Amino acid sequence: MCMQFFDLRARLAQSRPSLASACLIAAGICAACAPVPPASPALPALPPAPTAVYVPLPEPEDMAARHLLAYQAVLLQMSTAELSREVTRLGDGSASSAATMDLALALRFTRANGDLVRAQGLLERVLNNSSAEAWHGLARLLSTRYADQRRLEDQVERLNQQLRDTQRDNQRKLDQLNEKLEALKSIERSLNSRPLPGPTPQESSAQPMPRP
Repeated sequence: MCMQFFDLRARLAQSRPSLASACLIAAGICAACAPVPPASPALPALPPAPTAVYVPLPEPEDMAARHLLAYQAVLLQMSTAELSREVTRLGDGSASSAATMDLALALRFTRANGDLVRAQGLLERVLNNSSAEAWHGLARLLSTRYADQRRLEDQVERLNQQLRDTQRDNQRKLDQLNEKLEALKSIERSLNSRPLPGPTPQESSAQPMPRP
């Protein structure tokens, strides 16, 4: 009885690897026969992320320059009457630094006596204003140009005055020559208007008697 029991255990021990292999093969077959799940649809491609563009804000000096250039373009299109009305509209230019610069620029185009000097005074007001630093560069530039323009205008005025003085002197000399010429002509006319003197008695007796 005991011998049969030991023989049975030995056979079971020998059959265990075969059973394990059979189980693994069966599991593999079941896995191969299992239905394959459908493939999930491909996700749409995401759009590229937007690129950040840095746009720097204009500096106050740039904004001031753009304003003044645009205003100058407007002034160049104005007639003399329109310029006069524009200067009246701006008043004394004390509303703001921009208004002061506008008035200083408008006075350059009026070409009236004293307007350029007034414009230079307005520019000095801007330069002395610490809160108008954005306008200081333009104010210095215009002040220099206005000073040069005043010097040129003074030179032109002096030359015109010299020309007027020369013309006046020439006219005076011409008048004096005309007066002398008229005096000579008057003397000549008075000489031509005198009667010629008749023959003297001696000249009459010396003439030969006519033949009978």
